[in-house]
Amino acid sequence: PAIHLWEFLLDLLADGRYSSIISWTNRESGEFKLLNQEEVARRWGHLKHRPGMNYDKLSRALRYYYQKGIIKKVRLLFSFLPC
Repeated sequence: PAIHLWEFLLDLLADGRYSSIISWTNRESGEFKLLNQEEVARRWGHLKHRPGMNYDKLSRALRYYYQKGIIKKVRLLFSFLPC
């Protein structure tokens, strides 16, 4: 099965090797920050076999999650919403 963007972000957050590009700002409340937006987008594009992926396209997908109640934007951060 295909991986969803939110799952990909959680995987990056769980793996300390990626702490220079994405990190929790408040894990208890689900807040995280993209420290290197373009690198996160590049890795997402590589995983999905979409070499043209950039942050503009990734951010469009994140906005879709706002409507679905999965993620909300908090200041310059993002937050997973409780299920």
